Amino acid sequence: MEAACTEIWFNELRFSRLDEKGGWAALGRIDLKMADLGTITVSGTAKTKGFGTLEQRVNERSREDNYTFDISANIEAGKLLPKKLGMQIPVYAGISRTTSTPEYDPYDLDITLKEKLKDLPSKKDSIKANAQDQTTIKTINLTNVKKMKTDGKKPKIWSVTNFDFNYSFIETSRHNPLIEEDNLRRTRGALGYTYAPQVKPFEPFKYLIKSRSRWLGLIKDINFNYAPSQISF
Repeated sequence: MEAACTEIWFNELRFSRLDEKGGWAALGRIDLKMADLGTITVSGTAKTKGFGTLEQRVNERSREDNYTFDISANIEAGKLLPKKLGMQIPVYAGISRTTSTPEYDPYDLDITLKEKLKDLPSKKDSIKANAQDQTTIKTINLTNVKKMKTDGKKPKIWSVTNFDFNYSFIETSRHNPLIEEDNLRRTRGALGYTYAPQVKPFEPFKYLIKSRSRWLGLIKDINFNYAPSQISF
């Protein structure tokens, strides 16, 4: 009778003493109105790791520090010029930044980023920058820039007041643990023209029909425009 030898392993994995440290979140906004010149808006939000709703479990809570910052301005730049120039220059400018810093190092997932920064103080800035997911958006818009009529005269087909100009610039910069640098720039410009001639309509039956009859009035009021009502491109 041969002897038999057998090994049996029972593996059991348990979680204990989960990190239940909570986080915090906040938001703020400031609106500044500068009379008829325009408005400036500053806003920001923050949410740290460990933050979550009451219904969320520990493993469902945030594992990053998320911060957003936004500043924008709507300015009527024409107000800064002499009134006699009659310039209309609406300007929108804004910049926003979103930064997400993970709790664990994205290249060593079993080590917290805080511990890695502590062990390598000489490379602290570069390690933190490489671990973050950051997006920055810069925007400048000029909408319907034009010269307004200030002399009270009727516009001519060649008047500079018939022209309008639009311009937009958007720059998006991003980097994260997988993308070293991603830059995208978009620039657009457009020149428009609108002319609405003020032409008196031609009424061929106005002086031919003297009767005040309501039925003949329909014919009497017939009129034609011998010029287009608007020219635009």
